[in-house]
Amino acid sequence: MRKLFSIVFLSVIAFQASAQEVVLKNLEDSLRVGWWDRNTQLAVNFSQASFNDSWQGGGVNNFALGFLFNNLAVKHKGKGVWTNDIQFQYGFLRNKGLDLRKSVDRLFAETKYASSLSPKVNWFVGANLLSQFGPGYNFSDDGSRGNIISSIFAPAFLSEGVGIEYKPVDYFTLSLGGATIRQTIVGNSTVFENTQQEVTLKDGTETVASYGVLDGKKLLNELGIQAVAAFDKNLTEGLNLKWRYQAFKAYATENKPIDHNINLIATSKIGKYFNVNFTLIGIYDSDQVQKFQLSQGLSAGFSLAL
Repeated sequence: MRKLFSIVFLSVIAFQASAQEVVLKNLEDSLRVGWWDRNTQLAVNFSQASFNDSWQGGGVNNFALGFLFNNLAVKHKGKGVWTNDIQFQYGFLRNKGLDLRKSVDRLFAETKYASSLSPKVNWFVGANLLSQFGPGYNFSDDGSRGNIISSIFAPAFLSEGVGIEYKPVDYFTLSLGGATIRQTIVGNSTVFENTQQEVTLKDGTETVASYGVLDGKKLLNELGIQAVAAFDKNLTEGLNLKWRYQAFKAYATENKPIDHNINLIATSKIGKYFNVNFTLIGIYDSDQVQKFQLSQGLSAGFSLAL
């Protein structure tokens, strides 16, 4: 995992370094040469509590550590806008006597090129990836760790599409990908074995699948329609709200219920280097479980804007 973080960090540094500043004398120069808008946020959050043997108020010794990294780089040139968005969240906690477990784990990357059709409407082509960094496990009622049920690229969701987007203001975008291809990847055989479910194919054949990926394969290709709503704005000088909603409706090779994915991050700055973060992740994917999955967290710690 340290190697992965190092590769990602060096890639971002190299990408930022390549976006050199240019001297723009007027609007015509700006549109011809192009310019970059960049925003990078790094946060480390920690919480801890401990109690001695004579403490009568109740409580369990515990600690939690979380990391958050966001990098947004936008290239403007002529009628075109090239957007690159990276969002990483990872955190874990441990209570006395229990195994270490994740509190949040999200890897998201998106690249998109859009060109203006009118002042508020663009056509776009883009791709995004959603996965996680570390292994996830089943936990029993007594808190002991069970089987591994997820890991990096098990599962992962890669989507590519073209469509139309509506952008009435700088901080909000609503897009519809009329032709979207999505790949579901399960690249870990142990995860597949521990999460497999019985499924019946169209021809009546019974087999097993993990996250929708059939036995003997590591990839599921689906064709569908994707809608995305994204919001990113400083509500006040010290409060930023970022949220993203993504819906995907598969109609080939099989018609399926709509998948929903929600991510929200609210960051409040306290002074120059400290922050409070509220995060929320919501998922509905019938290939995983036919229930709405929800995770939320509140943390405080060190932050740096680059």
